[in-house]
Amino acid sequence: MSRYSAEQMERKAKSKWTIVQYIGAPIQVLILFISLGFVIYTLTTDKLFDVTNFTIIFKTAFLYFMFITGMFWEKEVIGAYYLSREFFWEDVVSTIVLILHTLYVMALVTGVDHKALLILILVAYFTVLVNAIQYIIKALKNRANKQSVPALAQD
Repeated sequence: MSRYSAEQMERKAKSKWTIVQYIGAPIQVLILFISLGFVIYTLTTDKLFDVTNFTIIFKTAFLYFMFITGMFWEKEVIGAYYLSREFFWEDVVSTIVLILHTLYVMALVTGVDHKALLILILVAYFTVLVNAIQYIIKALKNRANKQSVPALAQD
C-alpha cells in the first residue's frame, strides 16, 4: 500500500512545495556535511570557530526554511500543517532538531563555552541523522510495498 492516497499523490504532483522540498533536501544534507566538517575540525584544533559558527547559523536558517516550507507542503498534500498522522514522528523529531539548533544560537549569543557549543551542535546533527534515517526507512518500505502489489490485469 502506498504512503499516499491517489488524491494526495495528485496534490503532491501539483504542489509547488514538492519541488522546493526535493531540491532543498539534498542542499540541506550538503550544508550539514560541510558544517559537520568544520565542527569536527574546530573541536580537534580549536581553530576557525567563527567560520564554524557561520556554517552552523547558515544551516539553522536553512533548516527553518525547510521546516516552514515543509509545513506548507504537508498542508497542501496531507491537509495538516504539522503532526499529521502520516508524518507525525518525522515532525516530532524535526521539532527536536529545530529546538537543538535554536538552543545552539541562544547559547552562542549568551556566551556559552565554545566546546560546549560544539558538543550541543553535534547532538543536534545526530538528531538530523535520526530524522533522515526515518525518512529513508519509510521511503524504502513504500517502494517495497509498491513493488509487492501485483499490477491489475487490463482487459
